[in-house]
Formats: sequence, structure tokens, C-alpha cells
Amino acid sequence: MLQKIRDKTTGWVAAVFLAVIAVVFVFWGIDFQSNANTYAVKVNGESVPVQTVQRAWQQRLSQLQQMLRDEIPADLLRSQQSAMLDQFAQQTLLEQRAQKLGYQVSDEALANRVREIPQFHADGRFSSDRYNAVLRSAGLTTTQFEADLRTELLITQVHEAIVDSAFVLPYELERRYLLERQEREVDYVLIPASAFANQVQVTDEQIQAWYDSHQSDYMSPETVDLEYIEVTRAMAEARVDVSEQALKDYYETVKDRFQAQERRRARHILITAEDGLDEAAAEKQAADIAEQAKSGANFEALAKQYSKDPGSAQQGGDLGWADRGTFVGPFEDALFAMTKGEIRGPIKTQFGYHVIRLEDVETGDLKAFDEARAALEVEYRKDRAAAIFTDESQHLDEQSFAALTELAPVATALNLPLKKLEGFTHEGGGELGADPELIKAVFNEEVLERGQNSPIVPLGDERAVVVRVTNHKPAEPRPIAEVRAQIDEQLKRQAMRDAATKQGEEALARLQQQGGSWANVMSELKLQPAGRRFVTRSDQVVPMAVIREAFQIPPAEVSAEKPRVAGTLTDDGNYAVWSLSVVRAPDAAAEPAEQRNVRQQQTSRQIGNEEFATYLADAESKADIEKNLRVFE
Repeated sequence: MLQKIRDKTTGWVAAVFLAVIAVVFVFWGIDFQSNANTYAVKVNGESVPVQTVQRAWQQRLSQLQQMLRDEIPADLLRSQQSAMLDQFAQQTLLEQRAQKLGYQVSDEALANRVREIPQFHADGRFSSDRYNAVLRSAGLTTTQFEADLRTELLITQVHEAIVDSAFVLPYELERRYLLERQEREVDYVLIPASAFANQVQVTDEQIQAWYDSHQSDYMSPETVDLEYIEVTRAMAEARVDVSEQALKDYYETVKDRFQAQERRRARHILITAEDGLDEAAAEKQAADIAEQAKSGANFEALAKQYSKDPGSAQQGGDLGWADRGTFVGPFEDALFAMTKGEIRGPIKTQFGYHVIRLEDVETGDLKAFDEARAALEVEYRKDRAAAIFTDESQHLDEQSFAALTELAPVATALNLPLKKLEGFTHEGGGELGADPELIKAVFNEEVLERGQNSPIVPLGDERAVVVRVTNHKPAEPRPIAEVRAQIDEQLKRQAMRDAATKQGEEALARLQQQGGSWANVMSELKLQPAGRRFVTRSDQVVPMAVIREAFQIPPAEVSAEKPRVAGTLTDDGNYAVWSLSVVRAPDAAAEPAEQRNVRQQQTSRQIGNEEFATYLADAESKADIEKNLRVFE
């Protein structure tokens, strides 16, 4: 279909065709996305946008690639994608519940939380400049960040309300103590699989049989060979011609940016509605303090005596030098409208009532052209390069679209090199990296199967490429010669585990059937037990598989006269034969009161988290939740 449209849209046919399309666009509009791609998750009719989940998924995918440093298994990708949709569904559901229950986050609480975040601090104090810089570097606006933070605080209220209401009864606390501190006398002997390494031989027939029945485990990845054309910001910057007159003209358009900001130094006294004061009383106290200061009272002494601002009170209310954007609106408006030495107040903000004295003012000077020239040239080059880069990207996209299945003529027409890359996979490859959008474009049906040029794909902010598949190699079983050593090692490990298990089961049979003593059987088999000792559930020496099984046996079935014996395969592939002879209960009354109180708090919180998980599961079962897995395509 696309080929036919391209073949027909030339000459007068093109003019008629485009005119018809234009009419359709004007009167009916066009939707470039199917309805299925308009939301990622929908909870009780409320949608989570596709872009929100896709942005979070790119961050998660990057983390997975850094952790694994290898091809990410398809089943892991699917489970992570499903978990992400679950996460957004739960967040939306909890936010709805919080709002329905009447929970709110005040502007003051939000501001306090922002100020607490260490990443926004400079010299030990909250910095508005650093706050904005950190958000910019993360690609967030303050509105977006604060909305997300408000949601987090809202959900936290629901969580804490459930967790804080949980409690543990005295008999439950005692029972937990008895279970957690219970001791069991265990002895064991470990039969290592490695001891049978010299006895194990793997035949060619075994390797072939394993390969034949497990070919899907030894597939080579699907690969493609590509040719591509790229444009870069660096190439665009090299084409920028900088003249003195162009710089001077540019200076005139941006010189406001070379105007140093005016800075002001102030002291303040903060009065809040607390310590028995209501709003009216707090405002009146602030007004009284303002009158005292205007009448000549020492402002620093008043701040130390009355101010509720922990960051400045002991410094006499000193806020240091600050430019615009540092303080909240009403405070800043008042400060930058004052004259040096002036005292104003009370000024109301979300933090309370302020009395302000302006200490000093530093006016900003405008840098002359010569002073600003070096910075101007860098900025001008980047600005022009960005425009050229955008134009060249668009031109490359248009030319590639017109050429349809060829890139060589496009490279010639644009005087750009035609580059080649072999062995590109679903995990990316070579100079093109692992950009998800590029991978998606390469393995798109039109590009992969029909040989068409891809649309232009940005690779970060500095590069953009158009690619064409020149060769496609589907996934196929790797030759047995390539995986022979891997299969041989796998079969040897399994055979050694089987041999260790067989010897362990023989020892166990002699202990159970012949009534042989532990010491005698171990001696006859030349096995060295670890020795009896009491262990708890958290023991770090005895193999965990032995601990798990030993603590599952009811105490009534344990006897010192006839120890319980059993065998188990350990988590690391060895075999353990073990005996259990005594169960010893702790004395709950001997636990120090301080430790008991700490354990009570920890147990209550653990129970609270379990109750919250139950609450969330119940809420999910009653909610209308739709998840769109196509958001990851």
C-alpha cells in the first residue's frame, strides 16, 4: 500500500491526492494512534498516560541492561513489564482511595517535604537554584515533580494509617519469641558433588540427546546487517559560520541573559500558629514584633527570642544573600519591593507570618559585548548548530522517505557517508548502541521484511539516524560444536549431584533400616560429621536447606534417644545427611524489657505491612483495572 501511494503521488496526481487528504484533516482530524495506545493502565475509568509508563520503562530497561550486561531474557522482560503496569495500577488505585477517604496534602506539608530532600541542599540548606537545576537535569518540571511528590505523600498517609494502627498482643509477641529463639540440636555431614568429578564421564550420545531435546535453550540471536546514514549535532556545529557582526546582532537579542541578577540580603522573624497560638494570635504577635523593630528594638535579638525558623533564628534571622527565585512568592514580592533598612510585616506565607528587614542590596551589572564575547560565541554556535541539526534531520527523513528502499542515493545527494553495521540484534549493537526506539524501528515489519528505509530515529540529543536492513538472519539453533562444552559441563554437574545424592541416600538407608548409630555409620562410610550443636532458624553455618527441614519437624517427634535422621539436596548442589536430637525452648521471661519493646515495635510494623498488603489486594479485587501491554511495543 505504501509503495503504491509513493508511486502515485507525483505530478498532478500528487496535487489532487494531497488536496483530498488536507480536506479530511481539516474537517475530521486524524488520529495517528489506535485507541488501544491512548492509555497504559486504566483504573476505575482513570487513565495513566502511555508516555508516563514508557518513560519509566526506559529507566527500568536501562537499569536491567547495566545489571545483566548481556541479552535480557524475554521472560524477564515480560515479567518486568507486567510488574510495572501493576505498580502504576496500584499507585492510581491508592491515590483514588486516599482522596475518597478525605486525605489531603497541604502546600505547607509539600514545601516542607521538598526542603527536607538532601539533593536540593547547598551548604547544608535548601537551595532554590539547586532544586531547579536537579529537576532540569532529570527532565522534570517543578509542576510535574511536585504533583508526583504530592501523590507519594498522599499514598504514604494511607499506608501509615494502616501500619500505625497495627498491634501485637502480649501472647502473640511471646509466641513469636518462642518460635524465633527456639534452638534445635543438629548434626550433619556434607557430601560434596565435587568429590565425584573424577568418576563422571559424559558420552557423545548423552550430549547429542540433551542437545536434541533442548535446542530452544541454545538458539543464536536474530540478527540483521544494516546500512545507515546519520546526522549529528557535532557535524552541524562544524558548519556554523561565526562572524563578528553575527555575534553582535545575537548579543542584542540575548543581552538580558548577561545582566547579573540583583541580590538582596535580609533578616526575618517567623511566627507560626503553634505553642497555643491560633492564626489570629500569631498574626498579632508578628505585628507587635514588627512595631518593636520599627521603634528601634534590636532585630537580631528579637529574632533569637521569637523566630520559629530553626535555620536562621540563632543567626539573628540572617538569610544571607539571595536572588529572585529563592523564596516563596509573598515573601519574595515584599523583599524585592523594600528599600535598604526598611522593616515590613507581618507577611503571610504557607510557613507562617514573617517580619522582614532588608539589610543590603547588590544591583546587577550588564556585561559589555567584549566581556561576554567568549560565552556568546559558545552559545551562538550551539544555538545555530541546533537549528542546522533539526533542518538536516528533517531533510534526511524526507529524502529517505522518498527513496523508499535505497539509502545510497540519499547519502550521495546529502553528501553524507553511508555506514554499515553487521550483527545488530534485539539488544542493539556496535556504534548504534541499544536505543529502544531504534531497535523497534529496525525490527518493524516494513523495515525488516519489506526492506524499506526507517523513519529518522533520534539517538539521544546529539545524533539521528535512518537505517535500512541489508541482510536478515533469523534466530536458529547454534551448531552442537559451539555448545558442546557448555552441555558437557552441565551434564557433568548433574551427574556429580546424582552421585552425591546416591551416596547420601545409601548412608541414610543404613541409618534408618539397620538401626545403625550415627557415629558408626559415618565412620564406616568414611564421612566426617560437623558435630552436634544447637542452632536457631537464622544460623549462618549449617546449610539453609538443612535448617529449613529441621525446623519443620514437630517437637513431639524429636527424641534424644532416637534422633530423627534425614537427607536433603542443598541449595548449592551438594547432599547433606543430618540428624535432629533435641528441641530447646527459650525462656521468654528472661528477655530484657528494652529488647522486648524494640521487638514489639518491629513486630507491630511487620504486621501492619502485612495488613496493608491485604488491604491493597482487596482493593485491587474490587477495582475495574485494565492494563495495556501494547504500550511496550
